[in-house]
Amino acid sequence: MTPDRISPLVFLDANILAKPVTRSLLLFSAAPSGNAVTWSALVEDQADRHRRPNQASATQVREKAGLELSPPSDQAPRYSGTKPSDRRVLADAAKSGAQFIITEDVDDFGEQDLIHAQISATNPDLFLAERVITAAFHYAAVRMAAAMTSPLHTPEQLFARLGRQHPRAVSAHQIAFSATPLAPVHPAPAVLFRGRRCLRCSRTGSPMTLGVCSDCHGL
Repeated sequence: MTPDRISPLVFLDANILAKPVTRSLLLFSAAPSGNAVTWSALVEDQADRHRRPNQASATQVREKAGLELSPPSDQAPRYSGTKPSDRRVLADAAKSGAQFIITEDVDDFGEQDLIHAQISATNPDLFLAERVITAAFHYAAVRMAAAMTSPLHTPEQLFARLGRQHPRAVSAHQIAFSATPLAPVHPAPAVLFRGRRCLRCSRTGSPMTLGVCSDCHGL
């Protein structure tokens, strides 16, 4: 997979920011895959309220990465097909110019709302499999493993453990690792993707099959 030359802006939901492993995978693999990452103050506050005592806050992570918060939006009421608690999230994502929202709750975002905003909502595992290049995924695993101290992990050991939460991603990038991934611990969500923006080419258009347009399926 080759990322689009123009970096798509990727908006992280609070349930992604609150998960250190998934968050780190997305942040470390972003730039090498041609992606840019953002989130708003609303999302950061939500994530920080749900973090564990020993975890770095989303605020600390953002400041360390040198990222700026995206601007807030007052357009939440227009997204009436989206779950009320996520209307401001979608509005903030649209205000930022994001092309993708990464969330564990894709089905909370209304299909027509996403189409109107020209944004696709995607599960993180699917995004890591389709939008992140293998070299970037390997780079992220190396960075993450180097920072682990309790217990220590090699990149291969970390990759194997990632299979428990991100089976699509480890399957897509297994060529870069010699380890066999562990089996998933949970079934995949019923809804992994909504919207009309393709994960591979970033273009909008016809309905997608698991986030990939018909043109990209033919490649």
